[in-house]
Amino acid sequence: MQPSPVPGPRQPQQAPSAGLTVAPSGALLAWATTHPDKAIARLGEQARTAMAELRTRKAAEDELAQVDAEEQELRRRLQAVQARKAALRPRKKQPARDYDPAEVRDWARAYGQPVPDRGQVPKAVVDAWREAQAGGGR
Repeated sequence: MQPSPVPGPRQPQQAPSAGLTVAPSGALLAWATTHPDKAIARLGEQARTAMAELRTRKAAEDELAQVDAEEQELRRRLQAVQARKAALRPRKKQPARDYDPAEVRDWARAYGQPVPDRGQVPKAVVDAWREAQAGGGR
């Protein structure tokens, strides 16, 4: 959301049909709040209060728009930093196996040892297979 431009002080203008001069809002508020007619003075005070509230809300909206823009920029920068960090991290290597899992599974089944069909072969089964290989049989 783009903040809307704030107009500067306005110069007196001609009223469209009456040929009367329109006072700037500040001068009009000053005239109204000091007017001897209480109804006009009350309207002037209400207008002054409303203008102050509008200024406060406008400033808050402008600041929120700026914070939103900063947040978007920070998110963009965070993504770039995270991508760079991921690229710089060393890749984890799987340790090289010194055995064929299918061969170890076949051996374990042949000798009645429980072994899963998929996934990691249990260390106890691999150790038993290695012992059997070193011993020349089972």
